[in-house]
Amino acid sequence: MTTNTNTPLTPMLRQYQELKRQHPGTLLFFRLGDFYELFFDDAVTGARELEITLTARHKERGTPIPMCGVPHHAVANHVARLIRKGYRVAICEQTEDASKLKKLVRREVVRIITPGTAIDPNLIESREAIFLAAVCGAGDTFGAAFLDLSTGEFRATEVSGPDAWSRIRADIESYAPRELLYPSTLAPLVKDAYAGRGAHTAPLPLTNHPQDSGSPVAHITPADHVVSNGVGMALTPLDDWLWEPISCATLLLEQFGVRTLEGYGLERKTEAVSAAGSCLRYARESQRAAAAHVSDISFFETYDHLVLDAVTCRNLELTVTQGGGRGNSLFDVLDATVTGMGARLLRSWLLRPSVRRGEIEARHSAVQELSSSQLKRDRVRALLREVADLERLIGRINLGTANPRDLAALKRSLEQVPPILKALSDAESSLLQILRENTEELPEVRELISAAISDDPPINLTDGGAIRDGYDAELDELRALSRNAKQTIAALESRERTRTGISTLRVRFNNVFGYFIEVSKANASRVPADYERRQTLTNAERFSTGELKDLEQRVLGAEGRILEIEARIFSEVRANVAAETKRLQATARALSMLDALVSLAEVAIRRRYNRPVLHDGDEMEIIAGRHPVIEALGETPFVPNNIYLNNSTDRLLIITGPNMGGKSTILRQTALIALMAQMGSFVPAERARLPVLDRIWTRVGASDDLTRGRSTFMVEMTETAAILHNATPRSLVILDEIGRGTATFDGLSIAWAVAEYLHDSPERTAKTLFATHYHELTELADRLPGAQNYQIRVAEREGDIIFLYRIERGRASKSYGIEVARLAGLPPPVIERAREVLQKLERYELDVFADNPDDHVADIPQSGVEEMAGVDALERAASRAGRRALAAQVTLFDTANQSILDELRGIDVETVSSEEAHRILHDLKKRIM
Repeated sequence: MTTNTNTPLTPMLRQYQELKRQHPGTLLFFRLGDFYELFFDDAVTGARELEITLTARHKERGTPIPMCGVPHHAVANHVARLIRKGYRVAICEQTEDASKLKKLVRREVVRIITPGTAIDPNLIESREAIFLAAVCGAGDTFGAAFLDLSTGEFRATEVSGPDAWSRIRADIESYAPRELLYPSTLAPLVKDAYAGRGAHTAPLPLTNHPQDSGSPVAHITPADHVVSNGVGMALTPLDDWLWEPISCATLLLEQFGVRTLEGYGLERKTEAVSAAGSCLRYARESQRAAAAHVSDISFFETYDHLVLDAVTCRNLELTVTQGGGRGNSLFDVLDATVTGMGARLLRSWLLRPSVRRGEIEARHSAVQELSSSQLKRDRVRALLREVADLERLIGRINLGTANPRDLAALKRSLEQVPPILKALSDAESSLLQILRENTEELPEVRELISAAISDDPPINLTDGGAIRDGYDAELDELRALSRNAKQTIAALESRERTRTGISTLRVRFNNVFGYFIEVSKANASRVPADYERRQTLTNAERFSTGELKDLEQRVLGAEGRILEIEARIFSEVRANVAAETKRLQATARALSMLDALVSLAEVAIRRRYNRPVLHDGDEMEIIAGRHPVIEALGETPFVPNNIYLNNSTDRLLIITGPNMGGKSTILRQTALIALMAQMGSFVPAERARLPVLDRIWTRVGASDDLTRGRSTFMVEMTETAAILHNATPRSLVILDEIGRGTATFDGLSIAWAVAEYLHDSPERTAKTLFATHYHELTELADRLPGAQNYQIRVAEREGDIIFLYRIERGRASKSYGIEVARLAGLPPPVIERAREVLQKLERYELDVFADNPDDHVADIPQSGVEEMAGVDALERAASRAGRRALAAQVTLFDTANQSILDELRGIDVETVSSEEAHRILHDLKKRIM
């Protein structure tokens, strides 16, 4: 904090400094009247990031103190901007009534807002979960916990084994938390995995530190930020003592009111307990509340859902496009939910599809029943539109931040439950029946809110009118007194106008002077002698009288008491509602699942999706499959295609064909159809018979990672390595253009070896779609029993190509790259020249090697290749690639020196003299140097 230690500070600024010392690493929003102010370095940072005016206090003393501020009614928007940039904000409120004191008002930090603990509706997206995550561990065991403080959802996991860190990272990427907590000793591993840079963020201090003697004031900087699944993630280190297993377990036992964690699956899960305890402590400290709605925790294993790492989520564009945009993702196509909680559940199904066949088929049956009855579907959707986000509303009630309108919204939501249950009264699917049984009407909660809260209450209690007339006798009496007093004030104003003859006289009120009589300057000479001057303005004078003072005391006393009673009653009602948290949460979960199922049914009807058939075998058969996003957003009819895979005869499909022919589309749509089926959705296909997959892997496109010093090819190889180390026979692997980022021989050799490994390895024999421009790879189908060749069809007409977007058995002969370049707009001279060069390359290859097509290139590297099965086939493939490379060199040399070659061909070596030959050679040598 930048201050001049020789300058004495006012009591208020000393109070600010003390609170700042208690909360380092935050921007302190300090309540002063109707504004939140920031001072010193916080003001400099706040003014810069919020783009507001930076002013100064005590300018007259020669040592001005930087300050800036925002109105209290607009603070949420400003805090939201800071949170999105990775800052942590401490909200400091006045905890005493300034009007009753002559000393410094007591102030306290009432909550701390961080990227992972935001709960205010202005700070979070209604259709996205806001997870706070914690990770800890070392060696071969790591634990992680995920808490959505806005809803109370709390989950934990623990992973052991040599690949524990990579597996726990996959879980973190799946949940895409807004903030990741970790012990300081784990910082190098976390920073290497996520941040790729060395900046260290000042941690949020928590209470009960064994050496807590006051922390120094720290210069505030934003948290390290990375992007996971399109979501910004702040990295927050915490002191190692906060992860001590026994204290973390004790905290969880206290939170859940139990004696053992065995019922939650956490017995002997030390790292999971440490992660969960630290996560919960951080959340409670930030909110300054017990967070009673976090009433249980679920332990899960990695294999409990189909695993989709961040690379696959990005490549398949599940929630955001590869460019980071929104609106064109698979989630956007599937999301027809009408509540925020339904949208969040649908999103979680998409990012973590089920691997339990019974659970998946139960969702399919519910979707089928809802899709078969438009009347039922429309009725349920209409009722759900009137249901508020109950999950987050219950969270705000328990954290003490719910306002009167939240309770009114809860009442309206519960009023929709009886007609929803009636609409489901004839449900036949087991899942819809279960949802109906778990949805409670809670009439006592509805009746309490209806009796106590006004139909149209204000957002803020301080505005008055939140409590219904007739609920409290004392409140009704004070309101009557207040209303009568206001009528009395109006009558006093009328009498004073008559008595003074000043028709513009007004009786007014403000928070500083209370009630006063205001008279214009022009009429000041007509003011009676019994008027007592209070204030002089530029155009008016303000006065008071004995009668007005007595009236003011009665009115203000009644209004102050009214607000006190309303606050007490509202707090009591909110506490009574909070007591029903578990029943409310069960109803909220049931309604959110109903919304997600109805959404899938609605989309199935709109998009002509059909129910897939799941089985326990390994066959994947898709008839007339379509890409759900391209079909939904495209302007032309989508061309469907068939795909067949299994783990024996058709486990490796080598797909060749032209650029823009649709190879990548077919790869992606196959993965998306499998994923949609396992999340419980119908699929864009006429028929689909599918196995239950454990994981979908993708290696698509080209990108670098400059922050970590990784080239495009290095990223490609790293992603490929992850697949080869972790794929299983129950996995689906999508490979698009492996090996294109390096030299031809290197790339072809790697692509060949990768394909063989996925085909031959007993542990990694995944169903694989392999799209490539290396036509040499099609020879794999001749020697591998499980490999098949497929090509994307095109038609050629009068020198143009027509993309048919159909896949069929066979191998493509060329890639039509020059035609695609022409469509992309390359200048005609470039296109023509490229065609000439291509013709020369092809002619030279045919001319030179027509007599012996099996000749091998002498300089093919043999180390490593000989260890592979099928070395002859690889050599033949490499030979053709080598001939092309050699042809390229010779033919391009020939092209560059065409005139010289023409002259050489025209020389008659039998008649030329030695002197003339010497001269010709000398001349040609100069021309080619």
